[in-house]
Amino acid sequence: MKKLLLFSGICLSLLTNSEAQQTTTIRITGTRLVYPLFQRWTDEYSRLHPGVKFIVARMPADSADLLIVSHKLGASDLKQGWREEVVTRYVQLPVVNFHRKDVAGLQSRGFDDSAFRRVYFSATGQSPSPYQFTVYKRQQPACASISFANHFGSEQKDITGVGVTGDDKDLLAAVKKDTGGISYNNLGFLYNLSTRRPVDSIAIIPIDLNGNGRIDSDEDFYSSLDQVIDFVERTHHPKIPLEDVHVLWRNNGQDKNIADFLQWAITKGQTYDHAYGFITISN
Repeated sequence: MKKLLLFSGICLSLLTNSEAQQTTTIRITGTRLVYPLFQRWTDEYSRLHPGVKFIVARMPADSADLLIVSHKLGASDLKQGWREEVVTRYVQLPVVNFHRKDVAGLQSRGFDDSAFRRVYFSATGQSPSPYQFTVYKRQQPACASISFANHFGSEQKDITGVGVTGDDKDLLAAVKKDTGGISYNNLGFLYNLSTRRPVDSIAIIPIDLNGNGRIDSDEDFYSSLDQVIDFVERTHHPKIPLEDVHVLWRNNGQDKNIADFLQWAITKGQTYDHAYGFITISN
């Protein structure tokens, strides 16, 4: 009986060790605004592939297996031996406090290119905006701010205003607290993902796409998150700030697991993009 118990214990130990050896953990870090979508992707993928686990969290870049970068890649971003894949896209829009007195006028007029430059980049020589704003910007370099500035031919350092510590959620919180505040943010934070309507205390400023000084009926699609997504995916309008989300990784022995996960993310995983306010790469 003792020999049988000992044999059973050895078998169980071997089975446990074998299962542990077959489990792979992929660590993911980078642009935090994409974390909710990545968390959904990794949860769904692990359910389908129990042997692959993920950690999506802040960590040093050199400790991660996948690095999320959400701005246009420069020559120094993709190091030798690294690979890159575009996995989704995101939109950023101007946002003000809902309680400012001139919000209705702002929304009926919208922002054209010159208005964006006057409000956010006044140090570049543009004449001041006729509206009074306190611009809130990220205090430290951040992918979304780099992307927003790049869309208008500028750099993050060119954005004028008050620096906010933290992430894009803190940027939005600053606008909510200041009736004169203005900033920029991504759809996943500007809209309630359940109701698909703008979150409390903020108002989105439409973009004057044809530059005629007013928001026409075909430019007025901001009341619903799904309307914005639909318009962007149908038109690919160049005046709407839209950016790719890249994933970078290096050859570290997990190439097969990483490649399989990313292939799933850019195909079947795209069905989750809209739920979190992202634009699919298939459109």
